[in-house]
Amino acid sequence: MDASLKSKIVDAFRALPAGCRYPVASENELAAFEADYAPIPPDFRWFLTTCGGGTVGCDWVDDINQLRDSHHKFNAESSAEGGWTMRDVFVIGWDGSGNPFGIHSPTGKLIVEDHDFGGVHDMAESFTDFLVGRLLS
Repeated sequence: MDASLKSKIVDAFRALPAGCRYPVASENELAAFEADYAPIPPDFRWFLTTCGGGTVGCDWVDDINQLRDSHHKFNAESSAEGGWTMRDVFVIGWDGSGNPFGIHSPTGKLIVEDHDFGGVHDMAESFTDFLVGRLLS
């Protein structure tokens, strides 16, 4: 993601009402999360340190504190019988219907698992495309 696009995303995100945005993450918070869970994908890491988290279109993207809860919940529910079937995903939030969504490690796509209709579906080609499509369109 180039500097111009980053600037546009930041401006659009900061234009959201304060109640739709969460505080940015510190490097210490990111390192602590990664020590307990997994490396944070680069574009999402940038988002956490620059924007924090909050409303992106109609979805809520976790901040660093919620991210810990989401990974714990997703991991627990994935190991249960009849649980989530998405694999190789770095969960970044839950949609309004309670479905987890995240960055698919092998492809970089943003994916969601739908518990009502079943299946794993693409949301965007990348986290950057997700931000552009929901904040700049």
